[in-house]
Amino acid sequence: MSATRALDAANARAMLYQNIRAFFLSQQAPEVIGSSFPLNINIDQTSVFQISQQSRDEAIDRRHVAEFSVLQWVQRDWSKAQVLLDVDSFLQAIFAGEFEPERRTFRQAFIQRLGFDPDALTAVELRQEARRLGLNVSLGDDSLAWLKHMFVHFIEPTLGIDVPLYLTDLPDQWRDPDDDGKPVKSTTDVFIDGIKVGSVLSQHQQFNVVFGLDRLLMIILETRQIAKVFSM
Repeated sequence: MSATRALDAANARAMLYQNIRAFFLSQQAPEVIGSSFPLNINIDQTSVFQISQQSRDEAIDRRHVAEFSVLQWVQRDWSKAQVLLDVDSFLQAIFAGEFEPERRTFRQAFIQRLGFDPDALTAVELRQEARRLGLNVSLGDDSLAWLKHMFVHFIEPTLGIDVPLYLTDLPDQWRDPDDDGKPVKSTTDVFIDGIKVGSVLSQHQQFNVVFGLDRLLMIILETRQIAKVFSM
């Protein structure tokens, strides 16, 4: 990375973090400092947020790195509708614009883009659809695996191109379990310019929101390579 590009990335990250903290200051939400993010809020608090570094044990590619930055926040007694309104406000603050994110269900995304209802097909039929689309992989009778494969290749790159898109009503097992093996339900995923930048999660009987800060920086810096958002 050139020195100029590294400086641009560092400045963009500093400004993003500044804007995030200003947003939560306006919400009177304290920042949590520490190694773990509390999913259960103290009775005297309405909401909290945390910016942290995390790591993943996954393949590294143009959108994934081993160490990455994450924003998490949670608010006591949220409803799903209130969560998405809060995400609206957050995105408008970060991107300094007034816009109305598009909302689309998981089923609608498949019907509109690929022409079939994912809830109506068996694993065998999903495999046939994948073959029709040119995907020559072997995923057996795992319907969810077939859906994920088609989603990544044909649907995700088309989401949130003009305005942010909230993909709702995801399958219950769409996300992997947490570190303790407990299920995590992703009720809504947030896409901008074909990149998933955040999720609304249902965990431990409450909602919390997670945004990948490096991916937000990809949008801000207008790059498709996550490596270009790092200054070092």
